Amino acid sequence: MTTNGAATPLVSISTNERATPSLVYRALLRSLREGMMVPGAKLPNERDLAQQLNTSRTAVRSALAIMEREGLVHRRVGAGTFLADDALSVFERMDQTSAASHDDVPSFGEIVEGRLLFEPAMMLLVVNRVQDRDIAEMRGILDDILGSPTWEDFKESIYALHRAIFATTRNKFLVQIMNSILDDRRAVLFDGHDTDKPAPDLVKRQTHKDLSAIVDAIAERNGKRAEELVNDHLMRTLATINIWQ
Repeated sequence: MTTNGAATPLVSISTNERATPSLVYRALLRSLREGMMVPGAKLPNERDLAQQLNTSRTAVRSALAIMEREGLVHRRVGAGTFLADDALSVFERMDQTSAASHDDVPSFGEIVEGRLLFEPAMMLLVVNRVQDRDIAEMRGILDDILGSPTWEDFKESIYALHRAIFATTRNKFLVQIMNSILDDRRAVLFDGHDTDKPAPDLVKRQTHKDLSAIVDAIAERNGKRAEELVNDHLMRTLATINIWQ
């Protein structure tokens, strides 16, 4: 973003690891949160963003594509990329997790990072093996997510949906992986505090919307669309873990 012709520095990516789209997405979200990017403003071009964030144009391009699908940015042909006017509201609707490191089980970040390596591709297996009764079960769980009375119920319902999706692969190994993930998350109470209190309604509605889109793609047997949506969902999740720290 520029102000009075001067470039405003963004939150850079300080890591020795390869800069993934999730890290770029995270840096842009933090720049938005800290006021370095203003809703409605034009973003620098991909080359300049890559330079400011110390990353590649490929990672920037992928991150912006995810943000566009989320409604955080809009691209105008011949004009550039702009932050949405309601970008801050979109950010606030995200399920932002504050997660610790654990000695006995993987951290939430490690779990999501691992899921990204295989879960989007797994959707091709899901759409080929899913049955109508599976779709009906998923839609019932989606209702549970929206109507969850407590934060813990909200998290349990989310994982119930993921387990139902994994189960449609008819692959015991994949089901075992998800059961192990759920056991690890339950062991640390989903990294939550005051788990008996309600989850914010805005977060519940946004989560319901995102996961409903995945279920709709599965119901349509659209493997490519389901793969893209799961990838976006996990990327957003990874990008917002401990974003307030």
